[in-house]
Amino acid sequence: MTNQPVRNLVLYSCTFRKDLKRTVKLAQSIQKHNMTNIPFYVSVPEEDVSLFKECLSTLDVAVFNEKEIFEKNPKLDVTKLYQIRGGLRQQVIKSEFWRLGLSENYLVLDADCVFIQDFDERDFIVKDDIPYSIIHEGRDVLQAIERFGPKQIRQHFLNDRVPIKQALGREGVTYDFGYAPFLWSAKVWKSLDSNYLTPNDMSFLDAVELCASEFTWYGESLINFRAIPVYPREQLFKHYHYEHQLWADQLLGYTEAILAKDCLGVVYQSNWESWGDYGPSNKSVSSRVLRSTKRLLKKLQFKLRILTRILG
Repeated sequence: MTNQPVRNLVLYSCTFRKDLKRTVKLAQSIQKHNMTNIPFYVSVPEEDVSLFKECLSTLDVAVFNEKEIFEKNPKLDVTKLYQIRGGLRQQVIKSEFWRLGLSENYLVLDADCVFIQDFDERDFIVKDDIPYSIIHEGRDVLQAIERFGPKQIRQHFLNDRVPIKQALGREGVTYDFGYAPFLWSAKVWKSLDSNYLTPNDMSFLDAVELCASEFTWYGESLINFRAIPVYPREQLFKHYHYEHQLWADQLLGYTEAILAKDCLGVVYQSNWESWGDYGPSNKSVSSRVLRSTKRLLKKLQFKLRILTRILG
């Protein structure tokens, strides 16, 4: 990953073996819709590098060992990093990618993202090296869970945002700076490091242990330290956080073709889309059958509930 020209924008995904099939699908969608050949980088654990290189060999993807990112920041406790749960570790990896010096800005794509519309740099960059900033108030997901649950997510939403806002000394509206894909500027991450992390003798691992929402750390840093001008955009992709959001859209006739009129892509959250996992399941056959049966019954009940209200 050395001696590469510094780009204005690259695409990046931090992934692992379980998400192999999703990553291949993402890479195929990028190959199809990437009109200006924006480079696409994929980092994986050391033991998965060969597998991903083999499965992505026919696509224009640069696969590398995630440890190359850690080597750029001596403040990171790598031993501790591999002792925490994988989701937290991925937050640190994604947020430290800028240290490789490959680009001024990067679009972070989770493996469950899929492009459905042609794109080029103009979709992400306002002018020069200034990216758009994703800023909204999360009303789409908050309204969905208020209507169909789970209701406790509203409090989780606040728990993932308010502590960071308070840590950086901001008052006022609680913003949402997600969801995937995330559009990030290296200048904003540098401003967090120089204005908050280093003065408090912290690494970004310490920050996510304080409050585990990497995109909120980015967004609050953007607002507080003003490393770049703010040009707001809504979410770039349609994000199905819960399967009932997809069921509702399907019932109303929404398709990817319709979504592509306003969205660059779609995210089918891997938390519920478990059939896209790579490798053998650690669940028994009876457990998988029971789960599938419960899902089908839940889907039927949901659609009947909606239809009854529409027709009633």
